[in-house]
Amino acid sequence: MLSRTVYNAGRSRILNSNFRSFSSTVAAKSEDYDVVVVGGGPGGYVAAIKAGQLGLKTACVEMRGTLGGTCLNVGCIPSKALLTSSHHYHDAKHHFADHGISIEGVSMDVEKMLDSKAKTVQGLTGY
Repeated sequence: MLSRTVYNAGRSRILNSNFRSFSSTVAAKSEDYDVVVVGGGPGGYVAAIKAGQLGLKTACVEMRGTLGGTCLNVGCIPSKALLTSSHHYHDAKHHFADHGISIEGVSMDVEKMLDSKAKTVQGLTGY
């Protein structure tokens, strides 16, 4: 499923709508755009916003459904969120005692770690 984000210079907000990708190689002509930006990463969505600000009817096509690109959605940010959780676990297991904090039965709840990661990404993408 693709997500289409259209920025209109006459409006102060970004409009989102979902649509299915075309099943044939010839796309049906439903709307005309001055600019179509492929990819909603850090370069793509900024280019789409700028084109809209310049008065061009602009579409930004992103396959993930949220802007931000690989780093924000599935790369750097989610990985760092999980890494932070694992560092907390390691500190609780190995270093808290050095500071006079005794904890018995420290365990990991992977589902909660994944939920925390998802909330981090959701907080940054808005979805």
